[in-house]
Amino acid sequence: MVSVTPRTLREILSVLVDQIVTTLASGDSERTQVAGRCLGDIVHKLGDQVLPEIIPVLRDNLYKGDEFTRQGVCVGLAEVIDCSSKEQITKYLDILVKVVQDALCDEDSEVRTMAASCFQNLYNVVGNRTLDEIVPALLVAMESDDDETKTRALNGMTGILGVRSRELLPYIIPRLLKTPLSISHADALGSISAATSETIHYHFSSILPTIIMELASFSGADLDEEEKEREEAIRRCCRSVCHNVDNMGINWLVSEIASKCTHDKESVRKEACWSFQVLVEESK
Repeated sequence: MVSVTPRTLREILSVLVDQIVTTLASGDSERTQVAGRCLGDIVHKLGDQVLPEIIPVLRDNLYKGDEFTRQGVCVGLAEVIDCSSKEQITKYLDILVKVVQDALCDEDSEVRTMAASCFQNLYNVVGNRTLDEIVPALLVAMESDDDETKTRALNGMTGILGVRSRELLPYIIPRLLKTPLSISHADALGSISAATSETIHYHFSSILPTIIMELASFSGADLDEEEKEREEAIRRCCRSVCHNVDNMGINWLVSEIASKCTHDKESVRKEACWSFQVLVEESK
């Protein structure tokens, strides 16, 4: 048995990191996991001595590699974060936040899934600072006029919500429900409901009244094309929320819709009844 000392690791580090990154990008899940654990072991043994070399290599490969390379980078990065101290992570937080954010927004669903693990590990180390660093940037990008930027940001947001929905929904829901409800916010809310089906019902008391009141505001109005598109987006959102609600949330959903069925305004009662219709249709 050969003993590998920290000094030996330092001497072969450059070659070793290159070999590990190559293995991370192999596309073979077993080899990728082994390489990730190896990288984590190196960080555990050498810490600050290797992080300045490892983190930039992982970052660079995320931006220039194919989907297997990017998946491997996320596996390696998750191990690096998991094996580092809070002090070490804080020192490199700016780089790590940027890499994790971009991985969360990746076009490949597997990369996004693995990036969510990186986000979870980062959150476990530095807590809400992870949300504070990443979420505002994604919210701004979701408002972009560029469809690709908007889609990437929404991918990132749903990825985070998949692992930290309880912490994030109270932060994001009020921002998405700002009236008049925009097309981008309605579409985002619909997508988010799919990623948070187990927790979003806690926010139905604000979501459903906003949707129903917004729909009622279109009643009898002479709508231009933009307003017609906005109405369609809000109806899509309502349908998505009804489709994605889980069994625990059904009673919450029904209760909120029913509360609007006795509203003073006919248009509100009409949209509440329409919402019931959608719920039945989407429950089939």
